[in-house]
Amino acid sequence: MSRRYVVIGGGAVGSVLAAQLELAGIRTVLVARGAHLEAIREHGLRVRRPGGDDLVRLAVAAGAAEVRLTQDDVLVLAVKSQDADAALAGWAWRPVLAERCGSVAADLPILTFQNGLAAEDAALRRFSTVYGVTIGIAASYLEPGEVVSPSYPVVGVAWLGLHPAAKRDADPLQASLVGDLRAAGFHVEPVNDIATWKARKLLANVNNGLDVLDGSDAERVEARLALVAETRRVLDAAGVLPATDTGLGGGTLIVESVPGHTPGRLSTWQSFARGASSEVDHLNGEVVLIARRHGLDAPLNERLQRLLGRQAVEGAPPGAHTLHDLLAAHRRTELERTAS
Repeated sequence: MSRRYVVIGGGAVGSVLAAQLELAGIRTVLVARGAHLEAIREHGLRVRRPGGDDLVRLAVAAGAAEVRLTQDDVLVLAVKSQDADAALAGWAWRPVLAERCGSVAADLPILTFQNGLAAEDAALRRFSTVYGVTIGIAASYLEPGEVVSPSYPVVGVAWLGLHPAAKRDADPLQASLVGDLRAAGFHVEPVNDIATWKARKLLANVNNGLDVLDGSDAERVEARLALVAETRRVLDAAGVLPATDTGLGGGTLIVESVPGHTPGRLSTWQSFARGASSEVDHLNGEVVLIARRHGLDAPLNERLQRLLGRQAVEGAPPGAHTLHDLLAAHRRTELERTAS
């Protein structure tokens, strides 16, 4: 029996990934929920692209109880970072039809697609074979039953590696996983040090929350530069070394316009627009955590985390707070530092 990918999470990344695998002839089941699940069951998944739409008929499930796992399955954790631990707990001990009596899902390989630095260790607590994946993708999910994928034919770029890093000459499973994702339209590079690639992505992801704040272009540039500088300072002090090279070997992601779609909205903005939880605590909050563990501070990351945390509790839409709210204290600190 051929490999099957069980994609857990029907957001932008999970939905596009499942659709691309299915279009490549690779067996897939997408685990989704709510109106998105019902729309896909009834009509299929509509993938909106620059050159037109694809309607992809997918096997879908509402949860682990609806999926009969076998030893040919690979689990793909595509939920947001804040939902990862609950999903891992819900899947790890599900039975697997296999020659070895007592096999469970934790015996299967799992791919972790989360931003931040926590998902791989969370998976390793239960799963014996964990491959971390860092992905760059321009996909959006705002309406049930459809996703927007504005880059084609390369729909995303990714780095995939065993966690924790293992020094070995060959990894047949890694090579096979990379081959499947490449067949599905992703430019994927196998790496031996996935943690450094996750750290590299975090340097960009700490800016995701800025998309939710109103303000001028100049304020946005100021905030981005300051957040990245602060994050790099904290990571350096903690000995967390981000990868320094793209490692893509010439792979590119060309983003084009899709009729009726407003581009440039990052995943955090999409979460607030849908009234869903955000991953800010696992992005800016990750930097705050590392800083506190090493006796440091990360005031700008902490301020952004607090602003968006309050906004989520209040149920406020994007734009409820401003870049000025974020930058005011930072500017005072910088003026005091300069004066001294």
